[in-house]
Amino acid sequence: MKKVRRPGRLPRWQEWSVYVSFGLLIATGIAWLLLDWFVRVPGDFGPEHHPAQQWMLIAHGVVAYAFLIVAGAMIPVHVTLGWNTHRSLKTGLTLAGAFLLLALTALGLYDLGGEIQRRWVSVIHWSVGLVAGAVLLLHALIGRRG
Repeated sequence: MKKVRRPGRLPRWQEWSVYVSFGLLIATGIAWLLLDWFVRVPGDFGPEHHPAQQWMLIAHGVVAYAFLIVAGAMIPVHVTLGWNTHRSLKTGLTLAGAFLLLALTALGLYDLGGEIQRRWVSVIHWSVGLVAGAVLLLHALIGRRG
């Protein structure tokens, strides 16, 4: 007998697409951050960034596009039902705000010209990204409880 899932709970394929895509975002983001802060290789003109840093940034961007599709696919049912029933509303709204801020700061990283502004936007971006990972976990745990 097939177990009926609660309305508003994501189908398994969609749940896993959130976990996989966001997990890859966290992994590539942390890898980039570690390479940016702690890893230098000898170059012709002194220490320079590791070549993998650029690849992590590219992978992070590609996965971000996939995650935006996954997140957008949740709006018609999951987000709407959560909003109407007020289930996990605080963590859901926190996630939506974090995802919006991440998207805006990602655009800022491409479009801001000054190095000081870019550095601050970068710090905001990765800080919010790390917090969003914890909030997503909390949101999922609260959702499973009810």
